[in-house]
Amino acid sequence: MFIRAAAIILLLLFSAFITNAQNILRGKVYHAITDSVLGGVSVINSTTKIAVLTDKEGNYSIAAKDGDKVIFVTTGFEPDTVIVQQYMLYTNYDVTLTIKIISLKPVTIIAKNYQTDSLERREYYRHLYEKREPGITGRNTPSGFGVSFSPLSHFSKESKQRRALRKRLARFEEEDYIDHSFPVELVKRITKLEGDSLRLFMYVYRPSYSFCRKTSSPDMLIYISDKLKEFRKPKSATVN
Repeated sequence: MFIRAAAIILLLLFSAFITNAQNILRGKVYHAITDSVLGGVSVINSTTKIAVLTDKEGNYSIAAKDGDKVIFVTTGFEPDTVIVQQYMLYTNYDVTLTIKIISLKPVTIIAKNYQTDSLERREYYRHLYEKREPGITGRNTPSGFGVSFSPLSHFSKESKQRRALRKRLARFEEEDYIDHSFPVELVKRITKLEGDSLRLFMYVYRPSYSFCRKTSSPDMLIYISDKLKEFRKPKSATVN
């Protein structure tokens, strides 16, 4: 009787383990060319609106079921989208991402590309922008502050990853806006610099996001011209 009961318990535990395993998609994300692992890749189940990040070894694990759409996306790489099939849930499902090729375009087109990229990014992560943090509500509380806070929800793994993703998105938006306001083609056309000199100028005098936000196009031209004079100014020799 005891052996029979133990066998039943083991069977139930095994069944529960198999059921749970069938609801998790896991694997690694690799660089398509170098075959190196990619950490910090956003893995988004757009069906359930769950998002996680790969760890420094490229590993990911996300709740998913047959038919869910999962998106792998990170800056500098082409996004990859997969429709989960049942077999993927029984073994590791590895993904390779290819580098996004960006060709230089005229200045008049750069602004459009910035807007397009920003809108596409908003669409990819719309659930992150629209979803409120769990555990924080506007209901009245006995303390009278009108805010309810649940530490367990706020500091959960999912909430931490969602906040980290939001911060990364904000940085992406800022860097793209700087590239839009301080484009390579415009700087090259004004300064006539090329090669290493152009790259050095772009690096040393790259403006901040706040500066770009408050600077008009004509003022940016003046900024580039002024910095070119500074760039070309001979360095004074050091006297021993």
